[in-house]
Amino acid sequence: MTLAEQITQDMKEAMKAKEHATLSTLRLLRSAIKNKQIDVQHELSDEETLAVVKSQAKQLQDSLQSFVDAGRTEMAEGVQVELKVLEGYLPSQMSDEALRAVIEKTIRDVGATSKADMGKVMGASMNAVGGGADGNRVKAIVQELLPVLVLVSAGIFSTVPEVSAAIPIFADAQSQASTIEFGLRAFRVVILWFGIAGVVNMLKGGFEYMVASSRDDLHTAALQKMTHGFLGTIIVAALFSVATIYLNVI
Repeated sequence: MTLAEQITQDMKEAMKAKEHATLSTLRLLRSAIKNKQIDVQHELSDEETLAVVKSQAKQLQDSLQSFVDAGRTEMAEGVQVELKVLEGYLPSQMSDEALRAVIEKTIRDVGATSKADMGKVMGASMNAVGGGADGNRVKAIVQELLPVLVLVSAGIFSTVPEVSAAIPIFADAQSQASTIEFGLRAFRVVILWFGIAGVVNMLKGGFEYMVASSRDDLHTAALQKMTHGFLGTIIVAALFSVATIYLNVI
């Protein structure tokens, strides 16, 4: 029996038992399942049906929070009854401790080395936990653990060269980072010389402007030098700042 068939069967039993709250909840759920089936134009798999159940449960959770915040106790109690019916079709939720353990293992298994691997870790973690935790719980713990585990791993491997060299992913990352760092430092030195040239050009233009007397052509040439020097200095400052930021990141 598929999950959709089980829901239909439970709805019939609720009707016979005159369990009005359960019947109302299952009717709404069955309607949502039929609407989804119309959208995708095929019979829903158990996974797709479960996704509909989760979506309905999420809507009830949001409503429950709204009623609680508004102090509408009676409405909140009614939503809790409906939510309990839907939770009967959801997989049991993992504890925070169990979820953290799974995510820690997943981070190590995928070889995550930076926050850029967030998407990869999230995908693998969701597959690992199955329906045992929703995406928000998984995301919160991944965001908490990923930076810590990456720093710990980087610290361990950077202090033990033999281990770092024995593991390609860290050896390659360290080599690449060193090359990039050297390039950025060299780039900063080069653009500093351009910056000095820009400042000199700006000062020279200012001096020529002051001594140009009333000659418009000299004034124009001096202003051009000042403008070019000023713009060059701004560009150099911006490039130097960007290079410095990247150096701090790596």
